[in-house]
Amino acid sequence: MRLLDLHAMPKLYFAIVLPLALSLSVFAVDQGVDPAALPSLAASNEPPAPTAFTHPEALLDPAALAKLLDTPGSKVVLLDARDDGAFKLGHIPGARNLQSDLFQDPQRPPFFMPPPEAIKRIAAQEGIDAATRLVVYDEEDGRLAARIWFTFHAHGHEHVSILNGGAAKWRAEHRDRDRDRGWNAELPPFDGRGTFEPLVLPRNVCAFEDLPRYRMRVQSIGKLPPVALLDARSRAEFQGEDSKDKNGGHIPGAANVPWTSVLSGKEGSRAWKSPQEIHALLRVIGVDKNVPIAIYDQAGGRSAHIYFTLWLLGFS
Repeated sequence: MRLLDLHAMPKLYFAIVLPLALSLSVFAVDQGVDPAALPSLAASNEPPAPTAFTHPEALLDPAALAKLLDTPGSKVVLLDARDDGAFKLGHIPGARNLQSDLFQDPQRPPFFMPPPEAIKRIAAQEGIDAATRLVVYDEEDGRLAARIWFTFHAHGHEHVSILNGGAAKWRAEHRDRDRDRGWNAELPPFDGRGTFEPLVLPRNVCAFEDLPRYRMRVQSIGKLPPVALLDARSRAEFQGEDSKDKNGGHIPGAANVPWTSVLSGKEGSRAWKSPQEIHALLRVIGVDKNVPIAIYDQAGGRSAHIYFTLWLLGFS
């Protein structure tokens, strides 16, 4: 089931930002954060590269997931974000199919997310409590999984993880040869007993009209302001060479951080780069933890992916 036309005007996220289907004239007013009030970067105060992710529990490799599933008494709900056809052909045993399209609602501005009661019904159906460990996977390099991760995160669930490398990496490690840890087509029954209560107002989401406060102003000649508005789409979309709707290009002042730039490996089984590599990428672009940041893309999945990456690195 598809609830969102990806060729419609871009929907935004942070912060993920939602939506872009309003006039860009909102940026005509000179607003934003004054970078003069923020600490300037020099060799002496350049933040060191992290040696590990701040939230390593949010990104599991297949071995860690297998250990978690084998832990007696652990409450784990495994969510397969792929389409119904792929799920029925085979999935990690015990996984439940929950497609990311269910977490987009084009009839609910300004955030275009499902209402809390819909998330509550999904949680009840899949047996999700506040203390449940949720693990989401896909075959889209984490893009679909990140959309589901972000929706639960935005609505207050504190124990959601993504399988690094997705279904392809799980199978590549030959777990499909082991019946207990492998790959089958059994369809689990609905649980119906989940008690998770989502937040009424999602956290870390903003609408288009909130974006002017993320625009930085140059205060002195030769000194660039920190980057506060991130475009998670491809370079071609950012430059207007590949337009998903009638308005090509990007929001003025945004920096391009393509969602795949934080990944390595073969398409379909990519995994996140090391904390040091991602940190270096963000520093080159000018992304600073001390600056409020908004992220946008076309429909929500790619911006959720970059948001998740910043969360891994400890951005608040």
